[in-house]
Amino acid sequence: MEADDERVRRFVELRRRQQGVFSRAQAVAHGIDDGVLARRCRNRQIERIHQGVYADFTGPLPWSTRVWAAWLACGPEAALTADTALRWHGLSGDWQDSSIRLAVPQDRRIDRRTGIRITRHQDFRSWLLPGREPHLVRLEIAVLTAAASRVDPDRRAALVLDACRQRRTTPDRLLAELTRLPRLRGRTALLQILTDAATGVQSFLERIYLTRVERAHGLPTGDRQVRAADGTTVNYRDVEYLPHGVIVELDGRAGHADASSTWRDMHRDNAATLHGKTTLRFGYQLVTDPCAAAGQVGAALALRGWPGTITPCSPTCSLGGEFSRRRWRVSGAIPGKPS
Repeated sequence: MEADDERVRRFVELRRRQQGVFSRAQAVAHGIDDGVLARRCRNRQIERIHQGVYADFTGPLPWSTRVWAAWLACGPEAALTADTALRWHGLSGDWQDSSIRLAVPQDRRIDRRTGIRITRHQDFRSWLLPGREPHLVRLEIAVLTAAASRVDPDRRAALVLDACRQRRTTPDRLLAELTRLPRLRGRTALLQILTDAATGVQSFLERIYLTRVERAHGLPTGDRQVRAADGTTVNYRDVEYLPHGVIVELDGRAGHADASSTWRDMHRDNAATLHGKTTLRFGYQLVTDPCAAAGQVGAALALRGWPGTITPCSPTCSLGGEFSRRRWRVSGAIPGKPS
């Protein structure tokens, strides 16, 4: 009798740990046969989620329950990957979790199951994070495979940079992992994103500025995440053109919406002005009109001695023609106005 009570207790604990999910094999191991499972399904005491996998409750399934159910249906030679793994690792983001994403060895064949997406990999075992259930790929693998699944290059970059900004990984660690994934889809684009991140780019908006404003229009290369101390306060400037005293701050929606952040930004800009520096601030208009931002930054740099020339980014660039050929000097020429 005590042995039966202990078996029941272990089965209850197993289901609790697995978010209410159990497999047929687990039920049989704890003394519950197929007849009992069928009867409890008919009485709506349990619910079958996949073939051979049940939940000990009925109704809507939480995301964590669906993850356990998918892994029990496809495991144990399966591991959470891509968006599913990122969410399980605890990263914040707009994860694509309508389907549970699992990786399996290349030679593994699994029948299609509703709500589960399977990818096969030759180097599957080297991806795993040891000692975890459900099995889980390492964070860097999850970031790279999730990014590779994005068709939109901007979303791909945003995902990689957000993972680094949350300080759960670094560009160097991701670059090292990428060298071991020669067949990863979009590998060349990911290499460029990570190279930019290694220079100090920390957000999607910062990379838009680097690629579509600074590089595309021939502006000088700024220093990124420049440490600036003001008494006991330490700030980091997104981009600073140190020889010319021009600062560019890039304000995305996150981190700049509340009153304290707004005051912090104003204090930082005012401190820079008191030290004789000019601050230009841009938001998401960079995505739709990078040329206008390039014109303003180029004009500010020219007023402070930059001898360069803005290069139009395309035949339709608003900085083309006579405007692009003008070499702005400290004389005070303003783009768009007569000298």
